[in-house]
Amino acid sequence: MKINVNLSGKFADIFQTGDLSVNLTEGDNIRDLLNLMCTTEERRANIFDRSKTKLKPTVTITRNGRFIIHLDWLDTVLADNDNVRILTLHSGG
Repeated sequence: MKINVNLSGKFADIFQTGDLSVNLTEGDNIRDLLNLMCTTEERRANIFDRSKTKLKPTVTITRNGRFIIHLDWLDTVLADNDNVRILTLHSGG
């Protein structure tokens, strides 16, 4: 199945593109997608925390416009033609 990935901000720089098309197996989830995408230590270090199993607090991911925190987090199952966006949210005052 094909997953469309949009990378914003620093992630576009790290992955050297703003958009990717990734082929996964039926039943794969966000964690599987990230593990497939993080082929270098730099990529992994910018997505995952020191444990390499949890997202850094600055990493935000949506599936079809919905934040994965409101779905099944990293275990959110993906479907053919899903749109995944990986970005950093900023706040301040």
